[in-house]
Amino acid sequence: MSLAIDRNARNLAVSLSFYGRAAERAGVLLITAPVRYSVFNIAVLAAPVTGGPEGEFERRLGVARDHYEEIGTPWSFWLCEDYLPRRDLRRMHRIFEDFGLDCIGEPPGMEMAELAAPVRQLPEVEIRRVEDAETRAGFTRLANACFRLPMPYASAVYENEEAWRHPLTMWTAWEKGRVVASAATVAAHGALGIYSVGTLPELRGRGYAEAVMRRAIAEARAGGSGGPLILQSSPAGLNLYRKLGFKTTTRFSVFATPESTR
Repeated sequence: MSLAIDRNARNLAVSLSFYGRAAERAGVLLITAPVRYSVFNIAVLAAPVTGGPEGEFERRLGVARDHYEEIGTPWSFWLCEDYLPRRDLRRMHRIFEDFGLDCIGEPPGMEMAELAAPVRQLPEVEIRRVEDAETRAGFTRLANACFRLPMPYASAVYENEEAWRHPLTMWTAWEKGRVVASAATVAAHGALGIYSVGTLPELRGRGYAEAVMRRAIAEARAGGSGGPLILQSSPAGLNLYRKLGFKTTTRFSVFATPESTR
């Protein structure tokens, strides 16, 4: 397995631990959020499933299912497909169906060394780090509008001051007193991960997300964070990332209990 695949998967796991208490158990990292919402209660493989007896992947899935069923919450699983042997990858969807999870996304994991200078004029906006009640509330509203997260769950997670002691650093762009875009970074496992890149739907395509993402990266670099840039792209962001120079290194599949798709 290449270093590019491994650092993408491991950096992602660190970023996802923002959402709750993280604990490794029997080859699975279990993230338990303070709310009963599947996309905040997240399991990931703590290490690749390589060799070993047939059924190892199902055993690890069972560990995750038992954990979340015990606490009575819907849950999701972020899977780096390169962490599975071919025998399991071929029947991946059927395995997850047997565990009651539906596929809700297949984001590519992408990487590049560094951003080149922008090729277009980016909007001039006020960019603020999320670090107080106003910016936390602003990002909560943005997450609701951009990522379709229900406001009660988004508020419980993002407006919790304790959560922001995590390594994830969030930046928001403001225009005329309104939060319009966001981007976050996490420095971990030899890479600088980029997360939560979003723009209000009515303002997309104008460079707001790129502007705040560049600021987030610049601040992380100034603080000493090295390594390549990595991310997992949504369908909406894929063209932007390709134009910026990101190349696909792996792919993730995201599965969740049906509550997340309602």
